[in-house]
Amino acid sequence: MSSMLETRVQSLTTWSDVCARQELETNWGEAAVIGDAQVALFAFDDDTVCATAQSCPSTGAHVMSRGITGSKVVDGSQVLTIACPLHKEVFRLDTGECVSGDTPALQVYPVTIVADHVLVLV
Repeated sequence: MSSMLETRVQSLTTWSDVCARQELETNWGEAAVIGDAQVALFAFDDDTVCATAQSCPSTGAHVMSRGITGSKVVDGSQVLTIACPLHKEVFRLDTGECVSGDTPALQVYPVTIVADHVLVLV
């Protein structure tokens, strides 16, 4: 494998240490830059942390970290959501699917917490 390809493959499988968990305010969004990606992070009361693209899929505006967090029952299960602060479209934080209209899905990223640090795979 060429070194350029190895570097690209490695970058696709590397978790980025974004911040300590306690730096995220519960039920509030924070923006972060990971490489070339602008990411919105959301922490919840149950210590769940979710990450999405910072850009709204409808407008491209980098505003999702200022959205309204919540939850909604979808197919009988309670799912965490974020509403875009511009047009109030509501997106699932687990899949990115828009649950309030025909808007394209919001990009979501895997998150894990290791030793109280939030790691995101972009």
